[in-house]
Amino acid sequence: MGQYGHVFRPGPFHRRRAYWLDSAVLHWRIDSAKGHVQLADIASMRLNLAEGTGSAARCVLVEKSGRVHRLCDRYWPIWAKEERLYLGRLQQRNATLRNLTSTLGRRLRKANPDAVLETGPSRGEWTATCLVALFGVTVIVAGAVLMAVQGQISCPAVAFMALVAVFLPMLWPVIRSGGPKPLDHDALRDAKPQPDRVTG
Repeated sequence: MGQYGHVFRPGPFHRRRAYWLDSAVLHWRIDSAKGHVQLADIASMRLNLAEGTGSAARCVLVEKSGRVHRLCDRYWPIWAKEERLYLGRLQQRNATLRNLTSTLGRRLRKANPDAVLETGPSRGEWTATCLVALFGVTVIVAGAVLMAVQGQISCPAVAFMALVAVFLPMLWPVIRSGGPKPLDHDALRDAKPQPDRVTG
């Protein structure tokens, strides 16, 4: 696939996918199905590196025709001879995704100046995260007030409130991002990608 290639498999029941750049053309292969698109025909690109969230890094590309491409940095090994040793062990291929998307973003800006290039979570994801955080805070405050009014402490309620409180900090990186923002290619180029790693 050359210098700018990325292979991923987002889940154990998904097909293996490959994307790579050849000048001003983006190629892809999903199992035996193949295709390509001129960068000039891509209408938007949104890159969410999800740094500090523990979530998968993702890139969403939308063609002018409406076709959507969803890339991520996760790879689940398949039942193949060369991969059986890693079965059940999730790989994170952040370096190759970052290499592909940073180059893709720069070339896309030249090929289609009207393309919308953004970074961060989608507006819907950011809004939903804020609502979940607000609901969590409401549960904790309401539970504390009810126990204070009744003058007794409920152990199951305290345990549930503690669980919610532990979960809330995980939402903060998404909330802090403020939703999608214009893609800053200089920052993306200068940032050091996380090394590819295997978990599980």
